[in-house]
Amino acid sequence: MQDEAEKAADSAFVLLVEDDPDDVTIIRQSLRTSSVPVRLEVASDGAEALDHLNRAVAAGSPAPDLILLDLNLPVMTGTEFLAKLRQHARLSAVPVCVFTTADDPVTIRRAYAAGANAVVTKADSLAGMSEVLHTIVEFWFRVAERYRGE
Repeated sequence: MQDEAEKAADSAFVLLVEDDPDDVTIIRQSLRTSSVPVRLEVASDGAEALDHLNRAVAAGSPAPDLILLDLNLPVMTGTEFLAKLRQHARLSAVPVCVFTTADDPVTIRRAYAAGANAVVTKADSLAGMSEVLHTIVEFWFRVAERYRGE
């Protein structure tokens, strides 16, 4: 039987930056059934996400294991958020998976140029979204080595 420390080590902290409440609900539901337990926190735009991350750093809290980022956001776009995150002294290496409806090559190149670690197109069904999200979780938390901040 696992103790609490082992359970915490097996779980993942994901910051979702998404302004669409329907997408947030779908993503939250999908992650509940993923192969790795996920603690999900949500910010509705890039500015709110940066504020959240800066407060966490100031409080000595751990960085997210992964940021799931929509590109089309109010206040501060996903691309602007990425550029600022990659300039941050303590958070520049946090993995970011852009999760967007955009699938055109120009937008995808811009996301990678701004510092995305991956760009994934959102599926158009609940089953499709679940499959894509489970694949993301499986890769980032079972296959890839996890980012461990300072």
